[in-house]
Amino acid sequence: MRRWLDLLVGTVLISMLSFGSYYIFQLNNDARERELGSALAMQGQQVSTNEGCVACHTVDGSLGIGPSWQGMWGRTETLTSGKTVVVNEEYFRSSLKDPQRQVVEGYPNVMLRYFLSEEDIAALIAFAQTLASAQ
Repeated sequence: MRRWLDLLVGTVLISMLSFGSYYIFQLNNDARERELGSALAMQGQQVSTNEGCVACHTVDGSLGIGPSWQGMWGRTETLTSGKTVVVNEEYFRSSLKDPQRQVVEGYPNVMLRYFLSEEDIAALIAFAQTLASAQ
């Protein structure tokens, strides 16, 4: 009996990993297929894929673990503290360096701190700004 239970649990875990990997693969493809107007934004698109940002932040406005990047730039967000913040360069940089400080209401507090170069951060900002106008 124990062997069948172990087999069942193993099968469920492998299935979850497979479907989760496929979902993340699809999100990464969505991010890579976007046409962008600048080389810096295209670099940001690549950084968002390489660093796994698109695993939680969608680029098409659909729901995700974190807020979608489409239309995010310049939007006013309500935080879990009840305060509001405009998504701009200062907020974006702060979220990368200390993500637990200002969590958007309705989303889990699961983002990890990223140690990115200034060049990568600038590229991500350019990518996010491009997605603001891609609605």
